[in-house]
Amino acid sequence: MLNNFKKTLPSFLLLFGLFSITPSFAVELPSTIVYQETKLILNGHGTRVKFFMKVYEGSLYLESANNNAEEIINDDAPMSIRMDVISSLVTPDAMKTALNEGLEKSTENNTAPIIKEINQLNASLNIEVGAGDFYEFIYLPSSGTTVLKNSEYIDLIPGIEFKKAFFGIFLSDNPIQKNMKKAMLGG
Repeated sequence: MLNNFKKTLPSFLLLFGLFSITPSFAVELPSTIVYQETKLILNGHGTRVKFFMKVYEGSLYLESANNNAEEIINDDAPMSIRMDVISSLVTPDAMKTALNEGLEKSTENNTAPIIKEINQLNASLNIEVGAGDFYEFIYLPSSGTTVLKNSEYIDLIPGIEFKKAFFGIFLSDNPIQKNMKKAMLGG
């Protein structure tokens, strides 16, 4: 057993070294987002960490401050999730995989009712991404969830059920990262 550990330790250290020298970028978050005449304020933000590496900043924007995750998920009101990429190792495929896993957790493995919308989300993420890029997922009750990259329109995904599942990635009882959920709720 100790022999196996000695064999894998150099690989682990090399991998850890690669992650630790990968540059990350400082993010200046806007205190408000205005989209189609709707003003949203920063409710809270946290850092997504995976394998000891900071991956992105996740921020929640609402019309007014709220720390009730269930209420936010179910509310048919304007809101936004902003993801600021801070790692140069983030790829479109990695984003799709992480969001799909989050949607499965958020819906308790019942993604069938929103599979069309999930496929639409995946298609909207088929463009290159790198550190310094940001995505905004802005929900408006009259239209659905607009996907923007660096403030440029990519797609519009209709339906409140998709919105609930998407916001649930970060805010459900089984979020992508618990301390990030707490931070996005202002705590």
